[in-house]
Amino acid sequence: MLVLAIQMWGFIGLLTEDEVATHPYAGTLGPSPIDPDFTLERWNGVLDTYLESENKPIKAFLTHERNVCGLGNGYLQDILFRANLNPKRKVATLAAEDRTALYHALRETLEEAIDLGGRDTERTLLGEPGGYVPVLDKRAKGEPCPRCGTPIEKIQYLGGSCYVCPSCQPAG
Repeated sequence: MLVLAIQMWGFIGLLTEDEVATHPYAGTLGPSPIDPDFTLERWNGVLDTYLESENKPIKAFLTHERNVCGLGNGYLQDILFRANLNPKRKVATLAAEDRTALYHALRETLEEAIDLGGRDTERTLLGEPGGYVPVLDKRAKGEPCPRCGTPIEKIQYLGGSCYVCPSCQPAG
């Protein structure tokens, strides 16, 4: 038996490449950060294209599936922490080193989570819990930052909770 739970939005389908290209949802998805073709050069192209039309916070950019597909708030916390970026930071303010750090944080976080079978709050197809323990989630609130020791804070931002180290991920 195969069981699948979708939270918020989702799409499940078996499509040919031609069907994907013309599908009203799947055909509009941005690149996947785990795709082998998702290079630093392609990442910078996605950022450059985005900057031509909008200047939103990095959280909004990363969770909008037309920019980068497959990212939810759960993995976003660790990605931003690894890149030393605050979720409120505007995409337009990212310097070259921030873009590179974010690219590597995307790849490393997701590859590690996949290798470990997903987050420890998720289940594999066989019902086993995943082995990826997030650095920043609700369990981290008030705990010392693993890098600097500053207590982790919870903020409400763009319709969800975000966990940040105010020292390692300064706002503004």
